Amino acid sequence: MAGDRRRIQGPEVTVAPIIIKSSDKGKIQLTDANGQRRDGRNLEDIRPIFLKTGLISQANGSAYIELRRTKIACGVYGPRQTKIPSFSGKGNLNCEIKFTPFSCLKRRQPYRDAQEKELSQLVFEALAPSIRLDLLPKSTIDIYISVLENDGMASCFAAAITCASVAVADAGIEMLDQVAACSASYIDGDIYMDSDLVEEQRESGSLVLSYMPSLNEVTHILQSGEVEVSLTTQVRSLSIIYFIVTQ
Repeated sequence: MAGDRRRIQGPEVTVAPIIIKSSDKGKIQLTDANGQRRDGRNLEDIRPIFLKTGLISQANGSAYIELRRTKIACGVYGPRQTKIPSFSGKGNLNCEIKFTPFSCLKRRQPYRDAQEKELSQLVFEALAPSIRLDLLPKSTIDIYISVLENDGMASCFAAAITCASVAVADAGIEMLDQVAACSASYIDGDIYMDSDLVEEQRESGSLVLSYMPSLNEVTHILQSGEVEVSLTTQVRSLSIIYFIVTQ
C-alpha cells in the first residue's frame, strides 16, 4: 500500500532522543571537598571587580563594571533643566535599566518588559538617598543602565547599583556617599556571596544590600524567598567594593 506523500515520512528505524531531566540540574556540585566553589572562590568571596569611568563620551558621567561574566555599562545625563512646568524644590531622578537582547541565556525583547521596569524602580530606591537632590531644584538627572551580560539576576542588580553610583559621582553630582551593593544567596543551609547563575538556580532565598559605608547607612534591602543571611558578612564584602569604587 502506497504511503501518504503529503506527510513527512520518518525513517523506519528511529531512536528516542536523550532528554535531560530538570532534576539533573540539582546534581551539579557547587563546592568541592575543600569547600571551594566551581570558580575557585570561597563561600564568602565576591568575584574580581573591574571598574572604569568615562566610558561614554556623550554622557556627563559614565561607568563600566565587570564581574567575570556580569558586564554592565551606565551613563548619567544631567543635571539639566526639567521639562515639568511646575516648580519643584528638589531635583528629579530617573533610572532606567535595560537588558541587551544578547545578555541572557534566552534572548530578550528590544522593548522594556515588566521585570526591567521593576528593577529600574529598585535602582531608583537604592540611589535616591545618596544623591543631594535638594541642591538641584527644577533639575532632572537621567540614569541609563545597560546590561551587556547577565550571570545571575541578584548579582546583576547589585552590580547595576554600584555602577550607577560611580557614574553619578563621575558626573560631578554632589552625593552624601557612594553606594556599594552586594548579593548573597542561601543554598542548602550555606551563604553564597555574589552567586552566579548556576548557583542562583539552587537558592532558596537571596538578599541584596545597598550600603553607604562612610555614613554606616543602608539605602535599600531586597529580599526574595527565605534567607538567614548575616548582614555582617555582606557588610564585609561591601567594604571591599566601596574601597574599589572610591579609588
